[in-house]
Amino acid sequence: MPALVLAQPRIAASLDTIAMTIGEDIQYQIEVQTDSTAQVIFPQGQTFLPFEIIDTTKVDIQQLADKALWKRTYTLIQFDSGNYHIPRQRIFVDGNPILTDSLKIEVFTVEVDTLKQPLHPIKPIIEIDKNNAGWWRSYLWGLLGLITFITLYVVYGRAKKRIEERRKRLPPFDRAIQELQALESSELNDQEAYKHYYSSLTAIVRSYLEEEVNVNALESTTTELIQKLELLRTAGSLVLQPQTITNLKKVLETADLVKFAKAAPGVGLAYADRSAIESVVVQTKEAIPELSEEERLQDEAYRQELQKQRRRKQFKLAGLSALGALVLAFGISSYVYGFNQVKDRLLGNPTLQFLESEWITSTYGATPIRMTTPEVLTRIPSDKPNTQTFRLGVLEDPFSLTLRVEQVLGEGEVEVDLAARAEGIIQDLESRGATNIFQKQDEYESPTGVKGVVISGSFDWTPAESDAVRKEYTVYFFAVNSGLQQIEIVSNRNDRYAEDIIDRVVNSFTFNTDVQ
Repeated sequence: MPALVLAQPRIAASLDTIAMTIGEDIQYQIEVQTDSTAQVIFPQGQTFLPFEIIDTTKVDIQQLADKALWKRTYTLIQFDSGNYHIPRQRIFVDGNPILTDSLKIEVFTVEVDTLKQPLHPIKPIIEIDKNNAGWWRSYLWGLLGLITFITLYVVYGRAKKRIEERRKRLPPFDRAIQELQALESSELNDQEAYKHYYSSLTAIVRSYLEEEVNVNALESTTTELIQKLELLRTAGSLVLQPQTITNLKKVLETADLVKFAKAAPGVGLAYADRSAIESVVVQTKEAIPELSEEERLQDEAYRQELQKQRRRKQFKLAGLSALGALVLAFGISSYVYGFNQVKDRLLGNPTLQFLESEWITSTYGATPIRMTTPEVLTRIPSDKPNTQTFRLGVLEDPFSLTLRVEQVLGEGEVEVDLAARAEGIIQDLESRGATNIFQKQDEYESPTGVKGVVISGSFDWTPAESDAVRKEYTVYFFAVNSGLQQIEIVSNRNDRYAEDIIDRVVNSFTFNTDVQ
């Protein structure tokens, strides 16, 4: 089909339906046909009131010869019944506004068949106490964090100190050159800066001479130091050129004037003095008699061995510190909360997590039963008519709960064939892999006074490629509200938290006996 030649943009708005129910979403689509070079801006924000936008698609652009077709779809929703008009929407094409048509839509209420589903009074608001379970956890983690911080602080401080000591343990020549190079970036903008600069400069060269030449340079005056170097040169112990000693003397005298007479020699002379001192250090290094090959090897081997020992000590200290912190934290926690509690929290225990989770109170089934559980029960499809099944966990888990609600049609009190139910429980467990099943029966009355029966016992469960686990089960039967409620609870034997979970679940059973 040949493309249409349009003088003006064409805009169309459409709905996927003109009638909807409360809470149902509808699709509102805008199409704009323009020249291929045109720019189109669709509505932004909540411009569809009284309808609310819950989703918006990306703009879809289709090229049609020299034309372009722009599409965008908005998902709308409304929660009140009535007849409505979706307002006209403003679209900008090359900056020019164009309005869509207003669209009418009717919103219906959801029909309720009161013959099949009776109306019940509105339930009052239930105040829920704040869950304080696991209050200690923040304190425990805070303590562990504090211990870890202190340990890391100590280790870091010692490591920093060792780095500084290692820097100082550099060979005197390397350390002197490194420190002299650091002085290159000094800013000399006042007399105090000159004083600090020359103090550092003379300290570097004096320390070097004291370590390398073995002359008492740090405590000597300028005159005394120059005399000692002259004596060493004359004796042949230090093969220095006279000019080297002269250059050193000039720099030391300038430094004395700066430090004691508040002289300011200027930036150029200061940087030249630094270079002169660096030359003195280099020439002094060259003037020192070299060690023999045997002495050099012995000295190098000794330094390497010392370095290895220091490294081993550092690793050992860090490891012992971390281990000590963990042992201390574990010991304190075990003393305060008990060994098993701490172990289960560190290693993870699913039933403990259930016990300390935020429990949920909900009502289940057409013949309702209300109970509190660690998590909301999941509805499971049932192949039996008038039967609803809800479940938390499976038989393989350390804890599981299954609720079956069976609606009994007819009048009169519901009778439970206990023998048939008990046999059915055994058959169901066997079908799921249980063996060595033990069973007993008792009468039961809920905390709210509703009478029922309870079947309990134990069985062996063998997971894949694992040893058998002895499990305990309890099944509660109630006949309330023209229905039969069956609650099956299974847990691992000797689970120290299962009993508390079961007690909490069972003590929460509630029935509205006024339901018709």
